[in-house]
Amino acid sequence: MTAATPAWDARLFFDSATDPSVLACDIVGDDPEGFDLARVGCFSAVLRGDDPVEHVLLSDGLHRLRLDVRGGTVTHAPVCFRFVFDGLRKIDAPLLTLQRLVAVGRRGVLPLGLFAAERRAERWIAALRALDAREAGASQRDVAETLFGADRVRADWAGSSDYLRSQVRRMLAFGTRMRSGGWRALLAGTG
Repeated sequence: MTAATPAWDARLFFDSATDPSVLACDIVGDDPEGFDLARVGCFSAVLRGDDPVEHVLLSDGLHRLRLDVRGGTVTHAPVCFRFVFDGLRKIDAPLLTLQRLVAVGRRGVLPLGLFAAERRAERWIAALRALDAREAGASQRDVAETLFGADRVRADWAGSSDYLRSQVRRMLAFGTRMRSGGWRALLAGTG
């Protein structure tokens, strides 16, 4: 991935310490009825590093499912998994990932019904767009035109209220917080 890769096409791998929904599993053998990466109808990527774990990502661009697989590879044949859960305190997120994986195994696509609609996503995207524009040299007014439209800015920018300027400043501040690590709260479900 390069810096010019659009966000839609980027494939992000968060580790299990950052993303509580990562599901750990062991391959316990081949199984003609098991999980077959070749039959999955969504994007998949496998990341291999220095550790003996395959980091598997299934994504449709908006939704994702992450597995950490030990004991073999998911790339050669249908495999049988044994799932690993560590304790009960943080079991909800990986259990939901398991439900999603079962649906992928049955239907071949990510089950949209098992992903909550994120109502704040538009705000997050707008804040990051505003920050990108500002860092590329855009003025606050230019940012406002991008976010709210030229007609609205022309009518309200120099009005008696500075509500548009305040919104742009808040968006820029929020984008800065997100980029500085605030995105971790989104993965944890607290952002």
